[in-house]
Amino acid sequence: MLHSGDKKVLAKLAAAVAVVVVAIAVVTTVLMATADDAETPPTVSVQAGDELVRAEPSYWCALDMTDCRPTDPRQVETLPVNVVRAPAPIGSTLLVSVPHEVAEGPWMAIAQYATPRGVYRAIDIEPSERTYTKKFPSRPDAVLLGVEVWSVSTVLQNAPDGIESLDGSILMRGTYTIDTVPDHFRIPNPTELPDRRN
Repeated sequence: MLHSGDKKVLAKLAAAVAVVVVAIAVVTTVLMATADDAETPPTVSVQAGDELVRAEPSYWCALDMTDCRPTDPRQVETLPVNVVRAPAPIGSTLLVSVPHEVAEGPWMAIAQYATPRGVYRAIDIEPSERTYTKKFPSRPDAVLLGVEVWSVSTVLQNAPDGIESLDGSILMRGTYTIDTVPDHFRIPNPTELPDRRN
């Protein structure tokens, strides 16, 4: 049987527990909000053989080119390039998977290949939310040297007549660079060949 003194102690203890629970909830909410503010940019997954690596962008912006991290590419003369190394052995296929943040809008994949006749780029443009993973084969007659992933923004630059302007260019909200040159490979012919659209 509880005495009146015991009831008072239990009531105070219950009130103290309630205060602690509220304090924990507030701290958790603040930490989650802070974590969202310091959110890291989305990464691209790259699989070369048995190796899986994550590529971080050289920069990443919102679709309207605001909130750029680490810097707005329009504000610097030379933007440092973040290169991830993922050697793709000749005869293998490199897999590149983009996250929703990249695939929610149009994006581009630019692969560079070395051939006996020279080096060329193969350019793929992917529509919104259709493709999340692309395959890049590396063959003896077309050795994969690297892949760049570009995420398209909604901002058009230097276009006085809007979307119809031939002078304008669409800005990229983020770029990823992957070095896939096979170990000990030397480019046989550095002649630049015309780009190819896939």
